[in-house]
Amino acid sequence: MRRAYSNISDILPRRAKINDISLPYRSGSLYILVVATILTALLCSIAVLARAPFVVPSVGPTIFIIVAFPLSEQAHPLNILFATAATIVAGIIGLALFGLIDVPPDLTDLSWTRAGALVFAVALGIGGIISLRALHVPAVATAMIIAAGLLKDPNDWVAVFVGVLVVTLAGLAINRACGKPQALWWRPQPPGQ
Repeated sequence: MRRAYSNISDILPRRAKINDISLPYRSGSLYILVVATILTALLCSIAVLARAPFVVPSVGPTIFIIVAFPLSEQAHPLNILFATAATIVAGIIGLALFGLIDVPPDLTDLSWTRAGALVFAVALGIGGIISLRALHVPAVATAMIIAAGLLKDPNDWVAVFVGVLVVTLAGLAINRACGKPQALWWRPQPPGQ
C-alpha cells in the first residue's frame, strides 16, 4: 500500500540536521562576503567578455548558498545543475505551450497567456526538481525568467546553464581549496533514519 503524504516535504529526501540550510557550516562572514564577491565578479567578467547573459537573478542566491551553506543539500553541485536544467526546460516548454516563443515580454501589462506560461513553467520546474530529487530552490526563478520571455534565444538558455555551471564549479573549487567541506551529491536517507 502506498503511503499518503501530508505535505510536500514528505516526498523530498530526508536530511541529516547538518545538511539543513538553516544550520550553515560556519565559514565566517568575511569568507562568505569575499568568496561570494569573487564568484560574482568572475561571472560578470565572463558575461561582459562573452557578451552573453550568464548573469541572471537566480545565480545570486546560488552563489550565496554554495559559499554560506556548503553542506546543504541545495549547495551540492549536481543538485544545482540538475535543478537548473529542469527549470530551463520547464520555462521553454511554458513558452512553447502557450505560443509565446516569439512574443516580447509583457510583465508590466501581464496577459492571461503569459500568466499561464509562468504558472505552468513554475509548476513543471518544481515537479522536475522533486522528480530528480535535486533540491535547489533558486533554480525555480530560472523557469520564471524564461517563461516571462526575458531570455528568448536558445543561445541565451544555454548561457544561463553555463553561468550556473561556472559558479558551481568555481565555488566548489574555492571551498575545497580553503578546506571547506562540500559533497558532490546529496544521497537521500531512507525514511526513519
